[in-house]
Amino acid sequence: MKVVLSPMAGINDKSFRRLCLLMGADMVFTEMISVNGLISGNKKSFKMLPESEKRTVVQLFGNDPEYFSCALDLMRDRTNWVDLNAACPVPKVVKHGYGAALMRDPFLVRRIVEILSKKGIKVSVKIRMGWEKEKNFLDVARAASDGGAFLISIHGRTVEQGYSGSADWNSAKLLKENLKVKVGVSGDIFTAYDAVRAQEFTGADMVLIARGAIGNPWIFRAVKKISTGKEPTIVTLEERRDIFNRHLVETMEEHGIHGIIIFRKFLIAYLKGLPNSHDVKIEALQVKDVNFLRKMVNDYFDQLISCEQGGVKRGNVKG
Repeated sequence: MKVVLSPMAGINDKSFRRLCLLMGADMVFTEMISVNGLISGNKKSFKMLPESEKRTVVQLFGNDPEYFSCALDLMRDRTNWVDLNAACPVPKVVKHGYGAALMRDPFLVRRIVEILSKKGIKVSVKIRMGWEKEKNFLDVARAASDGGAFLISIHGRTVEQGYSGSADWNSAKLLKENLKVKVGVSGDIFTAYDAVRAQEFTGADMVLIARGAIGNPWIFRAVKKISTGKEPTIVTLEERRDIFNRHLVETMEEHGIHGIIIFRKFLIAYLKGLPNSHDVKIEALQVKDVNFLRKMVNDYFDQLISCEQGGVKRGNVKG
């Protein structure tokens, strides 16, 4: 079983991708990158591309087959695997005919995959179950397979659901039973045990972890342990603190002064569930100086570690 970091807009920057690979992810996906942005020379779009990163898949979105062809020519030396986004349910993406809107036209999905495959690159497709009135994921998956896709990944929700409700892993199971291509399962995988259950239930070749990895990059390591019958390694407070520091530093190096804002979503997740963390999180979200932020959070971790080891404030910390 392959376990990978699923593409997430605004999350999968270079820093986070490197961290997840370090923690055991077999592959990582980029954020979804606009083919329109690439062919127009948009600097932000090119910045999202991997440089010399190995095991990194570039996810592209758009709806013009020729644009995909041109975009691939511009980034050919950056990756050997491209993923077509036919799954994003965000209204501002769908209304332009991108993302999950592609599922309304299986022939177009096939055409895009075909034009990329003929250029000698590995192509996969990320889809949803379809729309509430037309759950046509099998038709779309067959079209992608006919076009040359070697892997179809499915998020088990409809477009209208967005990220609400529950993911239906049966969709991945049906793909696995009806298609000869490899299948990936996505949706509601928040723990290592979820990942193993999803794979065992669907028979999927790949498990894609998205929100479950935010603030918890150790999830990949844990999946590998559990899937081989071993107990997962406990994440100590020291390791959580050290990874927090590493991730913050690399985010600032990648994004500059704006990095402290980008990192906020990770900051909240790293502190989630820890004793007496509410006030720290509230204060940390207001901090604009990275050195002050590091000191404040590290002081908090040091206090927790001291309490855990039997320090003088032990009685004041509730587990």
